[in-house]
Amino acid sequence: MQYKCLALLGMLWLFIGLCNGQQEHSVHKKEQDSIHLQDVEVIGRRGELSHSVHRLSAQEVQENKGKTLAESLTDISGVSTIGMGNSVVKPVINGLHSNRILILNNGVRQEGQQWGIEHAPEIDPFAANELEVVKGAQGVRYGADALGGVILTSANDIDLDREWKGGVDLIGQSNGRGGAVNTRFEGAVKALPGLGWRMQVSGKKLGNYKAADYFLGNTGVEEFNYAGTLQYKRDRNQLELYFSHFGTQLGIFRGAHIGTGEDIQARIDYGRPFETYDFSYQIEAPRQKVTHDLVKASWEHQFRTDRKLEVQYGLQRNHRREYDLRRVESDDIPMADMVLTTQSLDVVVKQGHSSVGMQSLIQINNNTPGTGTTPIIPNFDSYAAGIFAVHQFHIDRWHAEIGGRYDFKYLDIAGYRYRRDLINDDGTIEQYLLTDTRRFHNASGTVGALYHFSPKLSWKSNIGLAWRAPSVNELYSDGVHHGSATYELGNPDLRSEKGLKWINAFIWNDERLQATIDVYAQILYDYIYAQPDPDVVRQTIRGTFPLFAYQQHDALFYGADLRLRYAFLDRLHYDVNASIVRARNVELDNYLPYIPPARFQHAFSWSYLGRSQPESYLKFVHRFVAKQTQYTEGMDYVVPPPAYHLFDIVVNKQIKANNDTHTSWNVMLSVENLFNSSYKDYMDRFRYFAHQMGRNVNVKISYQF
Repeated sequence: MQYKCLALLGMLWLFIGLCNGQQEHSVHKKEQDSIHLQDVEVIGRRGELSHSVHRLSAQEVQENKGKTLAESLTDISGVSTIGMGNSVVKPVINGLHSNRILILNNGVRQEGQQWGIEHAPEIDPFAANELEVVKGAQGVRYGADALGGVILTSANDIDLDREWKGGVDLIGQSNGRGGAVNTRFEGAVKALPGLGWRMQVSGKKLGNYKAADYFLGNTGVEEFNYAGTLQYKRDRNQLELYFSHFGTQLGIFRGAHIGTGEDIQARIDYGRPFETYDFSYQIEAPRQKVTHDLVKASWEHQFRTDRKLEVQYGLQRNHRREYDLRRVESDDIPMADMVLTTQSLDVVVKQGHSSVGMQSLIQINNNTPGTGTTPIIPNFDSYAAGIFAVHQFHIDRWHAEIGGRYDFKYLDIAGYRYRRDLINDDGTIEQYLLTDTRRFHNASGTVGALYHFSPKLSWKSNIGLAWRAPSVNELYSDGVHHGSATYELGNPDLRSEKGLKWINAFIWNDERLQATIDVYAQILYDYIYAQPDPDVVRQTIRGTFPLFAYQQHDALFYGADLRLRYAFLDRLHYDVNASIVRARNVELDNYLPYIPPARFQHAFSWSYLGRSQPESYLKFVHRFVAKQTQYTEGMDYVVPPPAYHLFDIVVNKQIKANNDTHTSWNVMLSVENLFNSSYKDYMDRFRYFAHQMGRNVNVKISYQF
């Protein structure tokens, strides 16, 4: 297999060399010029020629300030969330989440304990100017794990023409009775031309959030984050040094930690907490405390006009602590204390329409001793390396790309596990030292095309083959996952997932209508998922918890996403986001758990000051989430919740200084869940015990100078 992959890459590189000199020709010169004006952004910015790429507009970024990364991205069709209540949410792309989605944090592959449903991405959205989603299997350019897509968070280059600029954001919200503050400053160093700097600091504090008619105890959040950048440009070189710190402490809803098997079923039947909670900012056990530090050093060298070398080194340290109520020890001693250290090195050479590169990754995960519990995942060392090549070529209205990649991963684990066939007289379970090594390797590929039917209508098509090795928790977990209040049981016999995804995007763009329709299908061989077992619960000295056991079968995902914006008048716009995804276990011929139901969101926006100030607007939003009918009876603790409707309203006003084009104020008032509806979401793990957030009033003030 290895020799076949190397031979494939060799033939691909030979093909690249033969095609390097190819130039574009067209009889219709005028038509060609207009077509290529449309391609500049797609090819020049990201190289995502045939992929479906969606980014939040400046207006959407402003509206979502103060929210988590996953919540912000739900304004993109096909993106939803999975998580636990409103404290912890993760992004879902076309039904896939967690280790099947890659997140690039300012160009660095984000590596934390992202395997858990309750492990939200440790990224501060305030640090990014642009949030983008690349749909499709992106295994060639970005590496293993990109089965579902890629999320890109990036900041603009520092403005080297100004010595001083910046901004301040103040955000307050009624639900949680708190808010966030963000400051950002940057400038150029005139004493050393080409050198720029940037600093950004943000913080957040929220108390218990409230459903429509009751508080959820111990659901507060505290965050403190900061980031800094140095950029230096001279001649053909560009150097960048970036660092960031993300720190959060958040409470886990107490009603999800339950004493007995009878109690858990009674709570599920009741559908809401038995206890009555008051509002509080205090965060007690069960809770999480997570810090994530990232350092990036990058160098770009332009050899000549069409050849460039990019080198990037990344260092990350993720420290996760999870606390639970203890009977003997102090609650200040974590039940889980994990430190994951990751180093990465990327080297890419770009020449003309071709790219070739290598990526390497080293990870070390250590469980800190002294917790008094057996870690849910063992210690491990992981080593990964990959090589890839991609070539794009253009002929008249056709633009195409082809790419290949080979990856290898080595995993070495050591940790104590339970031996359930040996139970002592006092009820304790024997443990043993588990050591194991696993090797995974696979090839990835991509073939895609972009065709312009006319200056207004384009078609993108991409077939991508991607893969991922099973994560350590899927292989070896055996214990209470305190963050999600579940008992997880791994399967050491799991094989690698391999996915083949075909996505077609139809794009229409004229003065009044901008629309994109994505239609996709993906077959996932050996798809790994945690299946809830409604007939089994696990009772421990910490309480009784729902059991989720990992298994794998071949699965089929397919669906469609729609994003549309239509201008009825210069002042009135209509926006639509809609998505539907279907997923089946093709081996067992049943439905898969935790697949997003159909969603539809539309909004009317009225620029009440006219074309001169489109940033001042009034917006009405209606969101509809259907009931998940693709459900197999008896495979969950409770049937999916009913469909629900939510209504939001947004009023925004921008004030610009008369004598300074750089200075402006932006004031926004919004109300989410306007009618205070009581509802549950199928993708919420806490839907067994509680409802989602009720009405929330937001005030956001931004000052830019």
